[in-house]
Amino acid sequence: MILYQSRFFEGDYPEENQRFDNVVYTDYVPGDVKGSLQLMREQMLSREDLIGAVFIGGMDGVEVEYDIFRRFNPEAFILPVAAPGGAALNLARNNGYFTGRELEDIDFAALFSRYFPDKCS
Repeated sequence: MILYQSRFFEGDYPEENQRFDNVVYTDYVPGDVKGSLQLMREQMLSREDLIGAVFIGGMDGVEVEYDIFRRFNPEAFILPVAAPGGAALNLARNNGYFTGRELEDIDFAALFSRYFPDKCS
């Protein structure tokens, strides 16, 4: 796992960052938080080694990241975990990933092995 942080927030990073040796600090757009987040997200989601994405919960940013990921990785695997609600539920429902009882499945391990079998072994 790699943690991405925008330099826009330098000085306000969570204390937990110090526990990670795999933090990528991305450039920022001076005075523009939205532009800085967009830059960070594009750097994070345009990596060539990505094979899929899992989205759990979240707010509007999750939907933005989903759109960016699809743009850079149109053939990649996507698993929106719907049960916790939030933006991932909207992604699952609005894009036809799951219906009915599948939207309530909280067994993450089973979801990963069922929908991402080649990647979970």
